[in-house]
Amino acid sequence: MMAPKPKSGRLTFKKDDIILKEGSVSDVCYLVVDGKVVVKKGLHGQYPRTVATLGKGSVFGEMALFDGHPHIATVIAVEDTEVSTMSRDEFQRLVAGMDPVMKGMVGMLVTRLRQTIEELVPKAGEVNWADWKK
Repeated sequence: MMAPKPKSGRLTFKKDDIILKEGSVSDVCYLVVDGKVVVKKGLHGQYPRTVATLGKGSVFGEMALFDGHPHIATVIAVEDTEVSTMSRDEFQRLVAGMDPVMKGMVGMLVTRLRQTIEELVPKAGEVNWADWKK
């Protein structure tokens, strides 16, 4: 089940709810207040990968707000989960107040992280020989 499109505030997701979809663009990021989510890359491909499991205090969806690119992974609640959301407008106000050097460094880190994830997680149709089983 796909979760509703949120604005700033608090939301609750049930186990197995999809919070973010890989390739989608949204105008919020999330802070896990309670519960747990799993971040998966290539969920509907032949070789899906779990990128991370996040719990209380973890943030996700922030890279897309920083650089405007689509989400690089799908995020699914693995148990009932409460999140606090921050809108793109709120996020941009915080970023605008950053020191320009720090802002540039964070932008560079977001770009490098996206590149690293794309290199480490095989695309649909690619064979990952590390997963080869007899």
